[in-house]
Amino acid sequence: MLKLVLPLALVCLVAAACSSDSEDSAPPVVATEPPVAATESPVVQPTEPAQTPAPEPTETAATLTAAQQELVDAMYSALIDDSELAAFAPDVELRCMAEGIAGIFSIDRLEELGLSGASVTAHFEERGAFAPAEDYEFTDAEVSLMVDSTLECLDWRDIIAQSMVAEGLPQDLVECVAAGFSEEVFRTSVLDSFGAGSGQSLDSIVIEEEAVEAFQACVDAREMLYLTYLQEGLSEQSARCVANGLPDELIEMMLSGQGMFENDEQLRETMGELMALQNRCLTPDELELMGGSGFQPGGPIPEGSIGTGACPPADGSGPTVLYFDGPQPMCLDAFEQYTAVFDTTVGEMRIALDMVNTPITANNFAVLALHGYYDDTLLFRTDPSIGIIQGGAPHTNSPSDPGPGYTIPDEGTGFTYEPGQIVMARTAAPNSASAQFFFAVNENTALLNSQGTYVVFGQMDDASLAVAEAILASHVDQPDNPLGGGPEPPVLVNSVTIEETG
Repeated sequence: MLKLVLPLALVCLVAAACSSDSEDSAPPVVATEPPVAATESPVVQPTEPAQTPAPEPTETAATLTAAQQELVDAMYSALIDDSELAAFAPDVELRCMAEGIAGIFSIDRLEELGLSGASVTAHFEERGAFAPAEDYEFTDAEVSLMVDSTLECLDWRDIIAQSMVAEGLPQDLVECVAAGFSEEVFRTSVLDSFGAGSGQSLDSIVIEEEAVEAFQACVDAREMLYLTYLQEGLSEQSARCVANGLPDELIEMMLSGQGMFENDEQLRETMGELMALQNRCLTPDELELMGGSGFQPGGPIPEGSIGTGACPPADGSGPTVLYFDGPQPMCLDAFEQYTAVFDTTVGEMRIALDMVNTPITANNFAVLALHGYYDDTLLFRTDPSIGIIQGGAPHTNSPSDPGPGYTIPDEGTGFTYEPGQIVMARTAAPNSASAQFFFAVNENTALLNSQGTYVVFGQMDDASLAVAEAILASHVDQPDNPLGGGPEPPVLVNSVTIEETG
């Protein structure tokens, strides 16, 4: 099949965002609703492309031999069977192309190459593609002549324009972009189609530097996205916030037509960034409009799960606050990386917060830490049977601590637990986490996998895990501890600071 240059239409990638006063302990399994799929933004409806007059038929046919005419008929049949090419190139242009190629070769050369109508038909039926340079031993000069003949017959600029209109791009944009392609781009396209190019597929030819520049020169991607969001029902302020907040690298990928995600990790990171962007920009009603209902990764956050108050100083220099009127505001930047640094009486622990998969939980913990909530608190519980260390209870240093005065929603379910994680503690009730946390220290924590409802929101490094292992090793049973025991001597968290690390 002779492939076309088919530029990718701009795609709106903003997905729906993901969006304690009782004792925190190990709960049973809590059922949750299935994730809600993110909505797709509409693309601009196709318009009719400008009609470019087809080139006049060549006079080659009058001088072709019977063998050459047989070759023309076979090539023409293969070309019109190419559904992609036939959709955009008139029959007269395809006949011109076949006649021009056949006219290049003498009878002797056709016999030498084994190039005939029958062989072309057999190759096409076998492979479903018209790529003559892959099937025959042409010289470079012959390939060049075939390319020249093809470019004389086919209006490649119009073919590209039609393909872009079919992708949903508006006519004025199509004309601008198509005009930006040089003849060298078309020549490279034909070479690759014939199987004589660099090996780069034509579907990705638009990522060549010249083609990228053509798109970037013609497209105001953020303005197009802004108008799309207005059509979706967002307010002007929210639409502008989202359109302007998209990372430059994502805009560049959209313009270039590159594959968006190289792997699942990149997909998760990008979706996490987009979720957090919508959390910042959209109202609860707009989140519902963009993503449906239910608090799941990829879905909106429930109203009231993020507060609107002022953020504490980033250096933690503000006054200590232990009780709040509602949930914390979103103070961390979803496009940055943060590390929570625990200064304890037995050593330092550094934990990278997960702003991709659980940004609301990570933000809640970090903002509490910046308020001094965890300073001078005990790691009051150790439990070697399930490999955990628990803390985060400044009022009572016990699991029955009243908490900060609010709870946060569970940011997903089905978690698995591995050494080095920091995890939210909560009761058996859904959405009951608030401030208490525990460290997963060894493989025994995997016993909690059957529940999977405790939200993981960070990972410590190896040196920090060694400190945690030493704390767990100091466990002693304590009759007055309702959850079994704690470290001996007691371990004090002097402070928790938050560092922006990327």
